[in-house]
Amino acid sequence: MATYLHFAPAVALAVALGPRRVGWRLMVAGALCGVMPDLDFVSVTMGFDRYSGTYGHRGFTHSLGFALLIGLLGALWPADGWRRRVGRGAFLALCTASHPLLDSLFDVGICSAWLWPLDGARHCLDWRPVPMQGVALFGEERFLLELQWIGVPLLVLANVGMLLRHLGARWTGWARRSTPRPVPVPAPLTTTAEAQGPRARRRQRVRYMNAVALAWMGRRAQRL
Repeated sequence: MATYLHFAPAVALAVALGPRRVGWRLMVAGALCGVMPDLDFVSVTMGFDRYSGTYGHRGFTHSLGFALLIGLLGALWPADGWRRRVGRGAFLALCTASHPLLDSLFDVGICSAWLWPLDGARHCLDWRPVPMQGVALFGEERFLLELQWIGVPLLVLANVGMLLRHLGARWTGWARRSTPRPVPVPAPLTTTAEAQGPRARRRQRVRYMNAVALAWMGRRAQRL
């Protein structure tokens, strides 16, 4: 199991998505969700289930069902608009699911009950690249290994997300500037001027011709 960096996926994902989508409060909540699955030690310590049981270590709290449950609870919390609720729930669910994913990448420890509540059996990933055999649960060696295998990839993910956000903002700004603005079309002569006499009709005709000339000059400038 990871000892030091279970909170890191929430921070990296928040940085990648940006503060407009993930505020600091949601980021802190995601970090707590990333650590929360290890509370299953309470049930083992109090004797509710054995260490390798469904409600023991890496049991139901390390499942996709538990992550979806946390995301659903987060989405039900009041917010402005259903899109913000769905986004918040998805963020919290991903942060919770990151915990068993990191644990499953280590080459030591029991497997996780990924499919709870459909299946309480333990399932291991075929690819477990992080070498933790013989490494103490706490200490400098474990911290450095977690930085190498977890911290560096998450740092790359955060920077790639920031780069994509920057490029997206640049592209949106360029598209807005390149879109030609519509040229206002002058309104036709109204019949009210005809009822006011020849002087009023002459003034109305002069204003109309000026508007036509300005519109023509604007269109010619856009073509150039």
